Amino acid sequence: MNSWRETAGLVLLHSFWTGALVAAALSFALSFLRGASARYGVTVVALCVFALVPLFWMRPQAAAGVAWVASSNAGALSTEPLPAPSWVSVLPLAWAPGAALFAVRALGGWAVILRLRRNAVAVTDPQLLEVVRRWSAALGVTRQVHVFMAAVESPVTMGWWRPVVLLPLSALTGLGRPALEAVLAHELAHIARHDYLLNWLQVWFEIVYFYHPAAWWISSVLRREREHCCDDVAVQLSGDRARYARALLQLAELLSCRPPALAARQGEIETRIRRILQMNQPTTAPVWALPLLLLAVSLVSAQPPSANTCASLPRHQTWLRTQVQWIIEDRERAAFGRLKEPAECERFVEQFWQRRGAGAKAEHERRMQWAAKRYPTLEAPQRLYVQLGPPDEIESHPKEGYEAWRYRSLPGKEKNYTVRFDLKSR
Repeated sequence: MNSWRETAGLVLLHSFWTGALVAAALSFALSFLRGASARYGVTVVALCVFALVPLFWMRPQAAAGVAWVASSNAGALSTEPLPAPSWVSVLPLAWAPGAALFAVRALGGWAVILRLRRNAVAVTDPQLLEVVRRWSAALGVTRQVHVFMAAVESPVTMGWWRPVVLLPLSALTGLGRPALEAVLAHELAHIARHDYLLNWLQVWFEIVYFYHPAAWWISSVLRREREHCCDDVAVQLSGDRARYARALLQLAELLSCRPPALAARQGEIETRIRRILQMNQPTTAPVWALPLLLLAVSLVSAQPPSANTCASLPRHQTWLRTQVQWIIEDRERAAFGRLKEPAECERFVEQFWQRRGAGAKAEHERRMQWAAKRYPTLEAPQRLYVQLGPPDEIESHPKEGYEAWRYRSLPGKEKNYTVRFDLKSR
């Protein structure tokens, strides 16, 4: 059945224009905000909105088919195939390999960090550990923070329950004591803010929306503002803005002596130094936001409007929601939603009953009427009776407020299949 693929395809399709809108709104908001905490908070909200808004295009799946769908004479009736799925259903098939590749990359990076952690050497300098304890208490970090020297390219903070700071092997010799303490203050700020947990959520956001440039831009803004927030905390701990900037400058010089792959990291540190010294550069909007938004809107507008489909007509809405809602299959619901002409809708309804065999419509109407009359306010027994038919045995327990239905033999179910449901809201 293609219903789930069409639903996922709609989510992917609508994420293009909703994501572009969120990115444009975030860029507009950031142009007015200067504080790192405010910019970070707005970016977190933008990321959540980006991730959740496309999910509104998901619709609940229809119930499974009923027991009497198969019929010995169904083959003699109309066997015209259902309409083919739209191109939207292909989108999840194109998305899945890319998402899997980015997931493998993320898990591989995590495995590398864990391996480096296992091979790390604990820092035993009592003065440095005392600084860590004092600043942890000042930041409200109640769990003990362990500091290790590892073969990492730059300082890394990992863990939430047992927080760990990994410092480059050259940090003790390449950085002076003030610079090393400044680096630790920055990493302790990450721990106090629980950035490790949010970073993992951010990684999975990048996996799901790997195809969207706005997602990567928002994610990069979030990482940048997170570093700025920790810089502000470190400045407060050190008590000297210029001293902390000099410490970052020493770190940038240390990274400049490493392989060229760290050039981007060095550039980030230089940007942070300029900000700390209050030499901020103006924030510019992403140049791709408007073209992407126009492209996505044009793609969405190219789809047939829902108001012109059979599922949007009042008569057929009633048929879907109150008459066959428990027996229509996912593929049938999706196919019906793509029809536009009233004549096609009527023909679909006629063939819907033909596919279920002679007498199916009359039997379904009888079950609906009986269930609605006996259980007017309870959906569970109504659905059960319509889908499975009359039970072989009914155990009624009015004092306890429930009934138990037993079916001695049902296709695909165990012998003496029993269902119990509450009658208190009846």
